[in-house]
Amino acid sequence: MLITANRSNDANTLLKQALDSRVDDLNLRAYYTHFLLNSNLHQHALKFVHATLQINKTDLYGTCAAAWLHYHLAREIRSTNEELTKEKRRKFRGAAEFYDKALSLDPGCSVAAQGLAIMVAEDALVMMSLKPSSATVEEEDTRMKNTRDALDVFAKIREVMADGSVYTNMGHCYYMRDEYERAIESVSPRPH
Repeated sequence: MLITANRSNDANTLLKQALDSRVDDLNLRAYYTHFLLNSNLHQHALKFVHATLQINKTDLYGTCAAAWLHYHLAREIRSTNEELTKEKRRKFRGAAEFYDKALSLDPGCSVAAQGLAIMVAEDALVMMSLKPSSATVEEEDTRMKNTRDALDVFAKIREVMADGSVYTNMGHCYYMRDEYERAIESVSPRPH
């Protein structure tokens, strides 16, 4: 009710009090993570998720949240110097490691599988951003392989989770492969 009434500070205080009395409650910790994300407090959310994973290393929600936060924070870094580039790579590596850990906890975790597939596809996007004249044949081959790998993962996820985001991600991959008709087909509304 406090959040709805735009009293986020009061809601935060109450949530912290609840957490003080129920430190090990993973549902409460997941809700607080959600609260921090909705409040755009990503750095705080990352610290909190890492604290949650210290309490329970097998918390699937916390592991996926940590992966997404590392990924999100990496994307926000504008690589203007070598130090920032290293930090960006470190965060991307952390995201991949957490997604991989989530898949080891639950091999059917579509959130983790989709997260990894997006990262593979985005690596292909980086390759695509090179000017056509500057991209080597090897870089083009890598881009095509990465998008094919990502499409394979998305196809498996689609079997489990027919969510619109899966089709959108597939559409992006087809677009990167210059398969425009399939890209349009992937993102077109589906009959129920």
